[in-house]
Amino acid sequence: MTIHDFLNLNYTNNAEGRYARQIGDVVKFLAKKPEGDTIPVIAKGIKSSVPTVTKLVNDLKENEFIVEVGKRNTESFGRKPLIYTVNREKFYVVGVAINLKKIQLNVYDITLNSVYGASDRAFVLSDTIACREEVLSFIQTHIKKSGIKTDAIIGVGVALTGRVNGSLGKSYNFLTEGDCPFGEYLNKHIELPVFLENDTRAIGLAEQYCHKSHNISNGLIINIGRGIGMSIMAYDRILVGGDGFAGEFGHMQFVGNQGKLCICGKRGCLDTEVSGKALEDMYRQSIKDGEKSICEESQDGSVHYDEIIKAANKGDGLCISLLQKQGKILGEALGNIINLLNPEYIIISGKYGKVGAFFVNAVQSGMYLAALSDTLSKCKVITSSINADIETFGAGSLVLKKLELI
Repeated sequence: MTIHDFLNLNYTNNAEGRYARQIGDVVKFLAKKPEGDTIPVIAKGIKSSVPTVTKLVNDLKENEFIVEVGKRNTESFGRKPLIYTVNREKFYVVGVAINLKKIQLNVYDITLNSVYGASDRAFVLSDTIACREEVLSFIQTHIKKSGIKTDAIIGVGVALTGRVNGSLGKSYNFLTEGDCPFGEYLNKHIELPVFLENDTRAIGLAEQYCHKSHNISNGLIINIGRGIGMSIMAYDRILVGGDGFAGEFGHMQFVGNQGKLCICGKRGCLDTEVSGKALEDMYRQSIKDGEKSICEESQDGSVHYDEIIKAANKGDGLCISLLQKQGKILGEALGNIINLLNPEYIIISGKYGKVGAFFVNAVQSGMYLAALSDTLSKCKVITSSINADIETFGAGSLVLKKLELI
């Protein structure tokens, strides 16, 4: 028995297929309960009989896919029932994040604790076959270097910048060259289930996973890095839209036709005012105008928005003022979305999730200018609580979500 036998989403309708589905049901039930549970509770949860579940549990235990973690105290004087949970050492996911100038891979256990990580900051994303091959080689190399056996890896999640149709495994901006969609290409060569998604939506899944205990079902997750995007969570589901393009927040025109030219070819897109690239442009213009900063610049005089954020968090006046200006613009844009969708919360995520409270305060200030008081009163603005590698974390969450393990 292998993991992929019972986590297959397309079971056959014979005895072997039905057995695999039942085994999968037990694993999926226990994966959602980290503290584990007893056979009677499992049987009730998957709507099966106790004798059937007892056999399934014994088979899983024999193959070391689940383990005993203790006994449950009961009020009766009979034998205390055993508690079972999934064996972390048998279930791993790979999360890959592909950005414009970086590729990163992390291997996680089933509770999304990282056990291996690697990145290549010299990577440059392009729409070429050579770049496809480079991505494939990076993934294959580091899966091997991780030391995790392939038969213990349940899938690979890939978070890719740009417009992506996850259901088709297709990218529309990058890695489009070749005789098949990028997701299919990876599936064919890695020989593991591969799930492709837009990076912002992957981050949305990561935030949803980390906030699931807060009983929040409607919210907006704002991913701000070099660009800006949005994940919309409605009734516990991340909206993807008809072709997977929902959440293109950065290309909503809040500035008007007289605004800056966007990479999409239109003027006035929010991305030209609130993004890492926009922050770099603002900083360069300020320095040109005679402003001073402690921000560390490269030898060629260029600056990365990461360094501007670091300087702001250290108290640099110029960098703080630039981020506050962006925050107010973002707040006004979000005020319109709040009136439309009435979210319970907004999470500032991505690289800007690490900006100090002065940014959130500026966002809230902008929101007051555009949002109705009733919709605004119940909407909380918070920053991400995920400390590092949020995109690979989200890609790993994608695998668990697709396989119904979270």
